[in-house]
Amino acid sequence: MYIDTHAHLDSKKFSNDLDVVIKRAKEKMVVSILTSGVNHSSNLKALELSKKYDIVNASLGLYPIDALAKEIESDGLARDIEPIDVDEELEFIKENKNNILAVGEVGMDFSLSNKKEEQKIHFQKIISMVEKINKPIIVHTRKAELECIDLLESSRLKKIVLHCFQGNKKLIKRAEDLGYNFSIPPIIMRLQHFQMLVNMVSLDKILTETDAPYLSHLVGERNEPVNVIITVKKISEIKKLTEEETKKIIYNNYKKNFEIKTFLNKM
Repeated sequence: MYIDTHAHLDSKKFSNDLDVVIKRAKEKMVVSILTSGVNHSSNLKALELSKKYDIVNASLGLYPIDALAKEIESDGLARDIEPIDVDEELEFIKENKNNILAVGEVGMDFSLSNKKEEQKIHFQKIISMVEKINKPIIVHTRKAELECIDLLESSRLKKIVLHCFQGNKKLIKRAEDLGYNFSIPPIIMRLQHFQMLVNMVSLDKILTETDAPYLSHLVGERNEPVNVIITVKKISEIKKLTEEETKKIIYNNYKKNFEIKTFLNKM
């Protein structure tokens, strides 16, 4: 069984055929898709989709750039950002803790904003909230890998997934030693960095994601959850295992890190 631990099914790119996208994933034995929110609107949509589709679960988040929406423009994002009250949104996530599998995506992004101290304050607030509700956290770390790991290491969080992690080898090793997990997207097929990461890290710390509709294995093509199959195939080649062996280990990693009983109850 295949797992997609990070997708954005609320994207406008799925507005015309999401039923077909979900059906295609189910036919290929994708048994769980974690759709991640980035602001209040997408968090609401994630909850809605988790109720509509049996293989979809919700992860509520606060993208670091959305958290700064009152202060910056949305240049560089592939979508609009909306005004948001960080404290109110964290309270909303707490109120829905029983309806979600994880908190994310959250973290820091220094590639689109140099407001580093503001982002650190927001991320620390998020970490403190997640400590209270005891959920896995899915972390975005673009150009802020070191700073994110520093904050995570000083927390009490145990179930940490580094989404599309692009840190250097030293940071990869540090994160693995801390017990963090790495979710790998289909773009591994054309990015050497993710091939190197998978080669370095124990398979027990690897999960699969798509970040759909982004990070496709094909340039310019919309990504979708069924493409986790492609990621598993590449990981199995790197680890010199069969696809069945790889798929089983990754599924077990998923069960260890997420509230699998919630998922099973939906089936």
